[in-house]
Amino acid sequence: MKLASNVIFFCTLGLVTLFAASNANAAFTVTQAQLDKAAPDRVGTGSCASSECATNPRALVSINKAIAKYGITRKSEVVAMIALMAFESSDWLYNINHTPGVPGQGTRAMISPEYVAQYAQLLHPDQAPKAVSVVDKLQLVLNDDDSFGSAFWFLTAKAPQYHNNDSRLRAGNIADFKDYVVTGLNGGWESRREDVWNRVNTAFN
Repeated sequence: MKLASNVIFFCTLGLVTLFAASNANAAFTVTQAQLDKAAPDRVGTGSCASSECATNPRALVSINKAIAKYGITRKSEVVAMIALMAFESSDWLYNINHTPGVPGQGTRAMISPEYVAQYAQLLHPDQAPKAVSVVDKLQLVLNDDDSFGSAFWFLTAKAPQYHNNDSRLRAGNIADFKDYVVTGLNGGWESRREDVWNRVNTAFN
């Protein structure tokens, strides 16, 4: 009986350990309530007046697809990528760079034409070579899934040192987010980025 009890104990312990490991490796999932708090201007289906704009219900589907596709398990990385896209696209209002109007720059993360070309080639290998101009290449990745996925692609493919790194993009750490923007993206920093990150971070906590 004692042997049987020990077997049951270790089997149960093994299942608990396996379950915990599985949960640790599971992709993070964003809820509608979280996204609505993160981007309050895009709540509901009537929050957009142009075809370029996306509502939160639309954005949520594509953001969760991207999180699963690129294996994002840390909430802090999700917060960072949503904050980045919310700033760059004015809460999903824009999908193309209008000011100053850089041809070929776009997606919700407003990645540069150089990276747009690489991203389009990866996702649309048959069509990308036929797209002659940078504007044509950008058109290939402006659909919701590709556009909202661009930030997560860049994190994992172009700045992998920030992905799954416990010393970077840590939870609740604005300095880590600034480091990612300035060093990881080689981007500029302004105070409004911090305002957006704070809003998104609050929505997820």
